[in-house]
Amino acid sequence: MRKARWRRGAALGLAFAAAFSAAGSGIASASSNHSKSLPPLVVGGMFPFTGTKSLLSQWGTHGVAVGLYEVNQNGGVLGHKLKAAYVDDGADSVDALPAFRKLMLSHPTVVVGPFSPTIEAVIKQFQPNDVADFMVGGLTTLDNMNYPFVFRTSSSDSNEAIAMAYYAIQHGWKKASLIFDNSANSQGFVPPIEKAYKALGGTVLHNIVLTPDQSSYSTELTQAFSGGPQVIFDSMDTQSAATLFSDGQQLGYMSIPWIGDDLQSAPQGAYAKAFGPTASTELTAALPASPTSADNAYNHFLADYQQVWRTTSILPTTFNEYDSIVISALAMTYASSTDPKVWVKDVLDVSNPPGTVCGTYKTCVALLKRGKKINYDGASGNDDFNKHHNVFSGFEMLGFDKSLNNVLRGTVTPQNLATVVAKEG
Repeated sequence: MRKARWRRGAALGLAFAAAFSAAGSGIASASSNHSKSLPPLVVGGMFPFTGTKSLLSQWGTHGVAVGLYEVNQNGGVLGHKLKAAYVDDGADSVDALPAFRKLMLSHPTVVVGPFSPTIEAVIKQFQPNDVADFMVGGLTTLDNMNYPFVFRTSSSDSNEAIAMAYYAIQHGWKKASLIFDNSANSQGFVPPIEKAYKALGGTVLHNIVLTPDQSSYSTELTQAFSGGPQVIFDSMDTQSAATLFSDGQQLGYMSIPWIGDDLQSAPQGAYAKAFGPTASTELTAALPASPTSADNAYNHFLADYQQVWRTTSILPTTFNEYDSIVISALAMTYASSTDPKVWVKDVLDVSNPPGTVCGTYKTCVALLKRGKKINYDGASGNDDFNKHHNVFSGFEMLGFDKSLNNVLRGTVTPQNLATVVAKEG
């Protein structure tokens, strides 16, 4: 059995991001004299602070802050505390590479992000720059990726699409129309939704492709609703959604079920607000999550979240960023090194079976110090990476109450997903 090798040895995107960094690194006051003598390790965050998908920056920074809190509260990493440095990629592939280069000036040991809209613009940059990355999002083109320095703790959109189709069929909604914008991220949902929905006995009436940010979508809506769909599957940016949902209200199309992607799952978020009065009854969103009870991992995450943000109403993906930071810190501990070229090889060692299951940083580090092989099961699920550095999780189907806070409408388990894949042949 391999044992830990103990003898081996902040450029912010926007001003308000400093608060997120402080939330994670402010625990250092209780550290030992030894840890104070060592420089902090930089966790880089690459998120869209501006643009039509700027809400993703809130998801990312909230999750990073809680991950920093968890690690710093429990001794840091090999005597180092963690701190954050953020850059703004605007969810624009043109801006992504300059943002990445700016982030490299902070010398991060690990990067969290970017999200799906920009990951492909920089995915080949991490290994040459000797920095590990935990991207966020389910972009289907990464299902078979082969990048040694890149990992993904969120399940693929291809699985999310299956979950959306499964949930609809389970409710007896067998006629659907699809409304997805023309971005690569949104269009990645279409083939797996169509395949799963048809395999389960559903009929796709129309597949509408939206051009983002138009002044009206009345024509597209009229076409989507011809033939009497029982459910709408959709994904689009917030600005397009605001226009389309407003047009839908005027045309009387918001009184049947709509099932959206994880972007629409945020409590009191822009999508739910734009949907209108029927959001509490007709809007459901799929969120990749299989919260685990192992070592009380999910509840521990919620307690950390409460400490940092004074609420347990969590934002989407925050457990993914949290798990990413904990996993990277455990890999450094296991490798007795903060050099990404060294510890990146140990990510699977601390997150995958076999090993003693643990779900909090403190518990996992204690096991490593005793020479134990560990299997981290985190807040977002089991975090077992396959050969493509992807994980496979179930999904929560989230609705909303009248105050637009989340209500759990149902779950789609990994076993449910597997039954659909079997039907697809």
